[in-house]
Amino acid sequence: MTKERLIKDCLTMPDTYIDNPYGPDVDVVKNKTGKSFALVGILGDADKNFINKNAEAGASVAKGDINVTVKCPPELIYILRDQYKAVVPGYYSNKNHWNTIILGKDVSYEEIINMVKLSYELVNSPKKR
Repeated sequence: MTKERLIKDCLTMPDTYIDNPYGPDVDVVKNKTGKSFALVGILGDADKNFINKNAEAGASVAKGDINVTVKCPPELIYILRDQYKAVVPGYYSNKNHWNTIILGKDVSYEEIINMVKLSYELVNSPKKR
């Protein structure tokens, strides 16, 4: 699966667009109010600490991997990390609310898209007071 295909699939959700607030290497998919729900990138030399930390923990992650960071309900976040080696704590995000998924490993593309859709729903749901 390619980064372009993943972004194209993310943009099928209503009122979404791409932003690059972190530079050209990370495509951030946002909803109409500007809330991020998917951050898509390719791991490179600058990501060495992230790669090493997760590889040492037994995760399936390496330089050149396409990845997507998505929001996740706290009650599901650790279940997914235990179920898949390619689901790791969110890169540069709150580890209790975001997961990073490495494409092309042990998570099917269909399941990744389901996680992206869930993230989209979470950022679009009204906040509880």
